[in-house]
Amino acid sequence: NDRLYTVNSTSLDVFNISDAKDPKRTNTVNVGWGIETIYPFKNKLFIGSQSGMFIFEATNADAPAASGQFSHATSCDPVIADDEYAYITLRSGTACQGFTDQLDIVKLNNISNPVLQKTYTMKNPHGLSKDGDLLFICDGEAGLKVYNAANVMNLKLINEIPEIDTYDVITMNKIALVVAKDGLYQYSYANLSNIRLLS
Repeated sequence: NDRLYTVNSTSLDVFNISDAKDPKRTNTVNVGWGIETIYPFKNKLFIGSQSGMFIFEATNADAPAASGQFSHATSCDPVIADDEYAYITLRSGTACQGFTDQLDIVKLNNISNPVLQKTYTMKNPHGLSKDGDLLFICDGEAGLKVYNAANVMNLKLINEIPEIDTYDVITMNKIALVVAKDGLYQYSYANLSNIRLLS
């Protein structure tokens, strides 16, 4: 909706970018502390923090309003979402002050009261992405993992690329853009049994 949403460690900023040459900050909303990531989905903003996930309604694009929260132990916390679930990775490490390495899947049928559905143990998960029923997770030194997430209660590992130290992934049009410790990788996942390095 011609808006750019950004987060810093405590707040959410809204910019009107309808005139790309002259963006205007229209609002700053206090969120909490330890804010790390933001994921827009339809008219909602899913904000990952070191203490949990915050959900904001952005029906009024310039005035996002808090509508739900899911709390967890202190940990680094990227988050994505779809129509039914939020997918949250928690990882350990000194910057995160946490000791857990897991994927939490949270049901969103009551947006004001998200409920944990399932937890999966991971190696050291970072960023993640979803394309239909495919869930991509950057599992740190354990590489990129691709799951069939059609049944969130029983994720199935389809394929993995273990030789890169992954941080983040964006998927679209059967291309996965993977940020790793040593650079940016492009993979084609048109054939899931043969994920191919493009560049």
